[in-house]
Amino acid sequence: MNKKKIYISIVEIIVVIALTIGIFKFIVIPVRIEGVSMENTLHDNSIAMINAIGIQEENIHRFDVVVIDSQQLNEKIIKRVIGLPNETISFQNDELYVNGQHVEQDFLDQDFVEESKLTYNVDQFTEDFEVTLGSGEYFVMGDNRLRSTDSRDLGPFTIDDFIGMKGLVIFPFDSIQWIE
Repeated sequence: MNKKKIYISIVEIIVVIALTIGIFKFIVIPVRIEGVSMENTLHDNSIAMINAIGIQEENIHRFDVVVIDSQQLNEKIIKRVIGLPNETISFQNDELYVNGQHVEQDFLDQDFVEESKLTYNVDQFTEDFEVTLGSGEYFVMGDNRLRSTDSRDLGPFTIDDFIGMKGLVIFPFDSIQWIE
């Protein structure tokens, strides 16, 4: 009888471990935010649970927060989608234009933007540039434009580089928030 109970317990433990690994690999991905590239939206050393399902082109929208497996940096990075396939993205005087049309960036904390410009003694939070994306290419940027390594440096990403999107900051407890 004892051998049967031990066998059942071992099988239960293996099933729990397999389910846990499956959930944290294919459904939700725990991510530690490292660095300040997503300030003032996400903070250094926060921990988030990111959705790993539904990563398809039709589910990716402008301004979604995504986790990308960056081959160039050999690490996972968390950024915001700014440009979608076949679009021309440009910044002029801190304003975003998509295919020549002005687009508001309501997610940016304007107090943080102005404070950052003073801290780094610059006139613009986002330097002027223009890029045209090809089919299947996405342009991503950190919310802290002055301290972010993103598509401006790394080039565009494809859907195959995306490993998660949206989610929930779970730590620190006083900063629990949804990541859209």
